[in-house]
Amino acid sequence: MRFKKICYHIYIYMKKRSLPVIFILLFASLLANIFFVTKTIPNYIVQNVIDGDTFVLANGERIRLLGVNAPELKNCGSEQAKTLLTKLINNKLVIIKEIERDYYGRRMGLVYVGTKLINTEIIKLGWARPDYTKNSQNEKMKLAYKEAKENKRGIHSELCKKVNPTPLNPSCTIKGNIDQGTWTHLYHLTTCRHYNQIVLDEDIGEQFFCTEREAQDAGFTLAPDCLR
Repeated sequence: MRFKKICYHIYIYMKKRSLPVIFILLFASLLANIFFVTKTIPNYIVQNVIDGDTFVLANGERIRLLGVNAPELKNCGSEQAKTLLTKLINNKLVIIKEIERDYYGRRMGLVYVGTKLINTEIIKLGWARPDYTKNSQNEKMKLAYKEAKENKRGIHSELCKKVNPTPLNPSCTIKGNIDQGTWTHLYHLTTCRHYNQIVLDEDIGEQFFCTEREAQDAGFTLAPDCLR
């Protein structure tokens, strides 16, 4: 921050001295480049992969893939996502751009191995979803997600996406559904109007419950369309 302040004061001095516009523009460009550099982590070796979208650098810093949401551990596809990310970056030199902080204060960014953008790669191969956090590669991530869905890769395959599923336990028929727009957690009884239309995406934690109490304890509430 101190270096940026020095640059700012130099810029003001140049302006007061009425230096040619070309010099001021060149200096403004320099400031922009300095800002960009501060938003980039220099090359580091990846030391460990935590899950499908989080890893640890050799300097001990924990980083999350910006704009990417891989299955939480123990959800369907979580092991495959972790295995893929390990293959893509573990023990490799990465550069991280567009550093941001997530809701929990963790650092996240666009991760490159050479020219390959890992954030897009893991979505394209079907083991993560875009979370639409604003970044310069949002459109590429959307296209990668569309391609993965159309080709039924990874979490979009029958492995994790259950259309009109049959519960493993005949007594556990309550469907827990998550609205991916609002992340509202709702459960549907067999008497609910849209029960047969509910698709379970197990990679995000949608599942069957045996009792309403079980669903409620997991954070789900009764869907408004249910008949009592």
